[in-house]
Amino acid sequence: MSIINLTRKAVPAISRISSQNKEAVNAMPEMVLAGMMRKGDKNIIHVGMNECKAARILPDRIHTIYTDGLASCNAVGIVMKGKDGFPIAILSHYTPLPVSKDLQAAALEKQLGTYDYFIDKTKKPKLFFNVPGYEDEGQLKPCVNNIFEKIRTVMDKFFNKNYDEQTILYKGKNRPPFFSSANIFQFDTKNPNKLKMTTVGEQEHFINLEV
Repeated sequence: MSIINLTRKAVPAISRISSQNKEAVNAMPEMVLAGMMRKGDKNIIHVGMNECKAARILPDRIHTIYTDGLASCNAVGIVMKGKDGFPIAILSHYTPLPVSKDLQAAALEKQLGTYDYFIDKTKKPKLFFNVPGYEDEGQLKPCVNNIFEKIRTVMDKFFNKNYDEQTILYKGKNRPPFFSSANIFQFDTKNPNKLKMTTVGEQEHFINLEV
């Protein structure tokens, strides 16, 4: 697959040597992408806090869309098939404040409205929640969070409950130094229907949009 491997085998420990700590920070997936953007890569989209962005994913064009680090924030992503057979990706990153959840739902609705004409409604879109959880007996469980209800209401408006949904929880506390907390969608540059999603903690998820 023509996807850059951003994930590390292990998160490095803090060093007494400042240059090594700097290297560890720069090796974090979101920092690698930020560095590529600074060098002029225009095929990467960065989603800051309280932002929602969308893109049509085409060969040798936009291939990556990613958030800043998540710390109790909600990241919601939607990947859909366009009528041309290529994906349309929407990614959002908002704080957990009640007003932010309303803004996130409204922003996603606006983007869906913008791209509605291009969406192939015969194909199920994929909805991804990357949200904080709490640890209970060694397992992560979802916090009380009405972002699910708000986003599902928007999705139902456009897709009439005909979509796939996945919730990926992340641990918001007691994280080690140099821990990556970004949410990253990378599409194969030659076959954009191949998607690698990297979530908080560099957890990798491989998705074939052709299935």
